[in-house]
Amino acid sequence: MTLDSIQERIVASIQSIPFHFLYQSLIIILGLAYGYHFFFVTATSNEPPLIRGSIPFLGIALDFLRDPEKLLMKYQRRYGDIYTLYIAGQKMHVVTDPINAIPAVFRNFKTYSFKLLATRVDISLFGVDAKQATDPGLYKDNLDILAPHLLSQSSVEFLITRFNYNLRLILPREIEKLDSLGRLGKEGVVIDLVQWMKKVMFECSGKSLFGDTWPDDDEFYNDYEIYEEGIYPILKGLPPIFVRKSVQARERYYLRLLKMFKQGLKNPSKVIEERLRVGISLMSR
Repeated sequence: MTLDSIQERIVASIQSIPFHFLYQSLIIILGLAYGYHFFFVTATSNEPPLIRGSIPFLGIALDFLRDPEKLLMKYQRRYGDIYTLYIAGQKMHVVTDPINAIPAVFRNFKTYSFKLLATRVDISLFGVDAKQATDPGLYKDNLDILAPHLLSQSSVEFLITRFNYNLRLILPREIEKLDSLGRLGKEGVVIDLVQWMKKVMFECSGKSLFGDTWPDDDEFYNDYEIYEEGIYPILKGLPPIFVRKSVQARERYYLRLLKMFKQGLKNPSKVIEERLRVGISLMSR
């Protein structure tokens, strides 16, 4: 049997089906699709407002593709800082306020699940073992830490106080390095201000979270910079040859962190102490 004869049989079979049967089947399928869309695609009592559109499966996909920025801003004005879009059969939570809305999202992690994204990032970007990354108990234990020890008002105030303290120590030291030859008071010094401030913020943040044993040398920071530059290519899944430099920098960065942990942390924040506790409990399983 040739390919042409098979095609002819298929066409003949379709033509033999009565038109009214095809029409009725189409009506039933559309009815089921719209029924599912309007009766089952709904928001639970704990979820933010759901904008599902009027087209089954597609939802608001067409409007979103035409002008996503205008659409998101319109829904923010109408529904507030957190809402949910239904696009191509999936619910997509939109968070428009990084100050007030994001902490609320982390506190309500049962509604806003980051599990799939967290698993991908852990394995691809951070190099975590797949078994550990998909451990539901570890995922829950780590999430339980965030609200009381990182996002609560008292924790935020503590970290801000710690950050300001470190900044008052680190900033004068780095300015003194620039003025090592007394050039600041004469012809001045040309620097990349963004990169210079980024390094200062990196050290301030590290010491605020991990304590006084956080490394402050250029090699440690440079490895972090190389690793950070490769975040998007790594997550995109580019071949190893294109991300090798960033992955090697990540491993060197991890080795320095491991050395820091082995030496013992001095004045770490509560969230880091709790993360270490969770890690130790995992190792003892």
